[in-house]
Amino acid sequence: MKHLGFIAACALAFCLGTLTPIRNTHAQTSAPTTMFYEISFHKSRPGQDWLKVEREYWKPIQTERVNSGHLSYWAVLQPVFSGPHPYDYITVQSSTNLDDMTKTDFDQLFTKVWGKDNVESRMTQTMNARDEIGDEIWQVAESVSKSTK
Repeated sequence: MKHLGFIAACALAFCLGTLTPIRNTHAQTSAPTTMFYEISFHKSRPGQDWLKVEREYWKPIQTERVNSGHLSYWAVLQPVFSGPHPYDYITVQSSTNLDDMTKTDFDQLFTKVWGKDNVESRMTQTMNARDEIGDEIWQVAESVSKSTK
């Protein structure tokens, strides 16, 4: 009878333990997200307002790409502390899908955002304001970030 009481106590403890929620724990439900970053290196031309070109012409293009889900992020970065480089600012964009970054129909996008009559002049103004020194795509290998919860 003593063993029967012990077995009943263990069964009761097990049942009560399964009813107790464990806070802030969860099973991983999906694989980690792959993130790609495209980094473009630019050299501004003397006497040109390259930031105005980025802000007024390219920001609306990239905003459309973010809003359509093709990009996660876009930014223009200026150095604060930097060594000597052949560029003086960079643009960075990110996406979880490499095709969304590399297979964009820019002619269609330029026409949609800038209007067909403005495409040629905006491209000319861009080329007059800066040179693109290089363009690279990087994939995140490892990262740490603060939880959003």
